[in-house]
Amino acid sequence: MPSTYTTVESEYSAARKYAAFFDFSDFGKLRIAGKDALDLLNRISTNDLNGLTPGMGKLTFLATEKGRVVDLCAVYVQQKDLLLLTSPNNSANVKKWIEKFIISDDVKVEDITDLRPMLLVAGTSAAEFLKEVTHSSHKTLLDLSKMPRHNFIRTFLSEDEVFLARTNMVMNDGFIIILNKNDGGTVWNLLLDYSKTYGAAPAGAETFEILRIENGTPLYPYELNEDVNPWEVNIIDAINDRKGCYVGQEVIARLQTYDKVKRKLFGLSSLSRMPRGSKVYSNSPADTNETEIGLVTSSGRSPGLNKEIALAYISMKQVTLGSKYIVKVGGQNVEAELSTLPFLI
Repeated sequence: MPSTYTTVESEYSAARKYAAFFDFSDFGKLRIAGKDALDLLNRISTNDLNGLTPGMGKLTFLATEKGRVVDLCAVYVQQKDLLLLTSPNNSANVKKWIEKFIISDDVKVEDITDLRPMLLVAGTSAAEFLKEVTHSSHKTLLDLSKMPRHNFIRTFLSEDEVFLARTNMVMNDGFIIILNKNDGGTVWNLLLDYSKTYGAAPAGAETFEILRIENGTPLYPYELNEDVNPWEVNIIDAINDRKGCYVGQEVIARLQTYDKVKRKLFGLSSLSRMPRGSKVYSNSPADTNETEIGLVTSSGRSPGLNKEIALAYISMKQVTLGSKYIVKVGGQNVEAELSTLPFLI
């Protein structure tokens, strides 16, 4: 995915007014096969995957024995196997982690990232745009916006069969399209052809990053890594606190039960840049010691808000909505305001 195809402003405007589409082929894709595949994944991840049937999907965290994040993944149940979607450049790490727990289970994990191109169509009218370019008799396509989030169907773009799943990875609504290896160029060109009529546009990495931050979507290795526990990431629907044991469950459950979650992911907005890695400090007049309370993990300028925005892990002891904080940038103090996520939907 290039940085931009045109400009961030025009790509962002297309997404907000109609739809934008992205090349997401570097997101990891694992095929998990075998009669014990779903049972194993349920035993090693934070969400309850029991009861999922073909066409259904869920978000779930994979965590270490110490309750630290390996990745936040989407699990899709297909007819003969599972498809696990990982963060970009993390599929090999996730595959190795899963395979540690295969002992006598009938489970095989295959990294198919390079075999399956992937696109994302997102925007206020993403469903309408895809309805125009998708040819299928499937009843769901009469109104894609009613498809349950993370569920999927098999349909066609041009003559090519595709996997189509609903997601809120970027903005409130979007659709993942996973293709066969040789179909990427054909489908991309089809979207380009239709975009000229309907006001959609291809968009690059910079636009994705802004929309991701606005949406509060965490990504490996910035917000998702082994310095973080799942409760801190604040994606609550990826954790089922009533299910039985899973890898890291004892630590993760104890953090919630005893109110030991010390920080969570929040948004910061400012008139000045807040680069990734910048430290956040209390702005209380009573705090003469400049207490460090957080860390910026991702940042960029939002054309929609006309502000610099950032994702940051902030100490729960210091959280008051609307509070002002100090972000240290190159020795300078930048004032920033706390925000819940998402910034925009």
